[in-house]
Amino acid sequence: MKKVTYQQVADALNISRVTVWKAVNDKPGIAPDTKRSILQKAVEMGYPISIMSNQESTNNSPITPVPQQAAPAPKNANVAVVVSRPETSNFWMSIIHYQAITFANQGINLMYVYLPPTYSDNFTLPVCLTDGTVSGIIVMNIYDPRLFSALNELPLTKVFLDCPANTIFSTLNGDLFLIEGRANIEEIVERMIASKKKRIRFIGDIAYAQTNKERYLGYLKAMQRHQLFINESENLTQSMGLDQYKPLVYEYLDHIAASSDAIVCVNDHIASLVLAYCQEHNIRVPEDLYVSGFDDNHEFNNRITLTSVHVNTEHIGTHLANRIVYRLMHPEDDYEYTYIRSRTIYRESTND
Repeated sequence: MKKVTYQQVADALNISRVTVWKAVNDKPGIAPDTKRSILQKAVEMGYPISIMSNQESTNNSPITPVPQQAAPAPKNANVAVVVSRPETSNFWMSIIHYQAITFANQGINLMYVYLPPTYSDNFTLPVCLTDGTVSGIIVMNIYDPRLFSALNELPLTKVFLDCPANTIFSTLNGDLFLIEGRANIEEIVERMIASKKKRIRFIGDIAYAQTNKERYLGYLKAMQRHQLFINESENLTQSMGLDQYKPLVYEYLDHIAASSDAIVCVNDHIASLVLAYCQEHNIRVPEDLYVSGFDDNHEFNNRITLTSVHVNTEHIGTHLANRIVYRLMHPEDDYEYTYIRSRTIYRESTND
């Protein structure tokens, strides 16, 4: 009996390898007619299956796959990087760049798929994601829950970088990578407290992304450990559109800057706005106010160097690409949730 792989059956039917795997392994998520066609083609091509009992298959009986070794690396496969608003930051473009390098070295084609930042009633997913063009997708910077859900339901191999806040991990149909931030923010706040700072505030939309939420939890943990009172109205954690950042941050600082010792920002973009506000209002950083960010993004022209958390975009891009290649070769493996730890770098903005 000749050896036939999932990919060979998928190529014969012009469908994804994951769809073939679901059919052969009796997994949910595909139509009965599609499953029947796949099983028929698998039998025709000599796939090693055995007739077990009287369920539906090519002769009205079910088939049970004989365990196979992992398929070889999927040469010339198409993998889509699905992203929203990457042009807003070199951070995201750098991650995509290193994915492209990793794929090129393995003979895999990268497709760039752009989605709008928010879902609308007339929105439909790009055809390349639904017509079998791609074998898998890497989902990045997609935080609209409905867009994220639509991608999650696709019968494709998936790897996610971050997810909307409060996502139930058990509902994910793919591997999840998160940039660990809880411990880093906790560390930053601890150091601020050690420097006699007690009135420490937090700025960041915690309902936007899981990573934002976890950074806020790190802030809360450090503050509560030292029994420092937290007045939620003195933190800016509400929903903020990209075009609202500056007016919301400036209005917020008008009310709390004078009564604060330090401000912990969910990212460097917000931290750069805080630094600009301080410069415009003659607030000395760090003498009057400590400020910290996250991502270690150097595209902002801050007047002083910013304490931040360095996120290694090369490592993340390479890791995401390698993971989806592995997942294409091992679709039956359990999904994994991975935290990538980053390194805090202390600079002028918190060091007087």
